[in-house]
Amino acid sequence: MNVSLDEVTMNGIKTQLDVLAENLLEPLEKDDRTSALVAQQAFTGAIATFWNMAEEIGIDPKLKAVSRLVVGWAIDELPKQIQDPANNPEIKRQLKIFRRSLLLI
Repeated sequence: MNVSLDEVTMNGIKTQLDVLAENLLEPLEKDDRTSALVAQQAFTGAIATFWNMAEEIGIDPKLKAVSRLVVGWAIDELPKQIQDPANNPEIKRQLKIFRRSLLLI
């Protein structure tokens, strides 16, 4: 099935992902491990859902390329990185890059 995402749907997804990224950044900034772990699970889950949806429908190649990068980090690396507080600076950096990337889509 090859259906394109309309701009309203894409804006909604971008907004949701931006909010989830911010929800993860906040507890990392405060060194709140429990809240950071919960926020990471929500963020990773949303990214996985978005990717599954993107795999089933036709999306802009530029969006798919950016998505592939984010998916690899959010699903594979982030859950491991967040287990060690020493990785917080790198996680925050990646989240900030992710949020800026959303503006390009």
